Amino acid sequence: MKYAKLARLTYLIRLVKGEKVVGSITAFCQSRGVANAKLFAIGSVENPIVAHYSVNTKKYSEHMLKGIFEVTGLLGNVALFENKPLVHAHVSLSDEKMRGFGGHLVEAEVSATVEVIIEAFSTKFQKKFDKKIGLKLWDLSEEMV
Repeated sequence: MKYAKLARLTYLIRLVKGEKVVGSITAFCQSRGVANAKLFAIGSVENPIVAHYSVNTKKYSEHMLKGIFEVTGLLGNVALFENKPLVHAHVSLSDEKMRGFGGHLVEAEVSATVEVIIEAFSTKFQKKFDKKIGLKLWDLSEEMV
């Protein structure tokens, strides 16, 4: 991994072949003290594991896609859960026949490169497990009526 700090709260990261996408972003955030952020990425990955969440069963169904895929877009955020950065990312992928796939990104191995932009937030907040929904959700203090 190589990175550059563009501004006080913005980082460019280039992941290299063989690195794990989610694991590498998580490790970067931990090592740099990035607690909360938004992230964007493009690149190529191999054998990505994507998931779909069922609100009815409160479970993810995971699917490994075999082969090399273009990351046409990866959007996500970082938030603290149990005082550690937790990466939540969704990904859009295309194969060599230009077919599209997408979902919650569990993990993927970098094929050629993945270029990531992380914009950290100065405000820190946590995620909290919501039993009703079955997911770790932002625990925000402000409410709108």
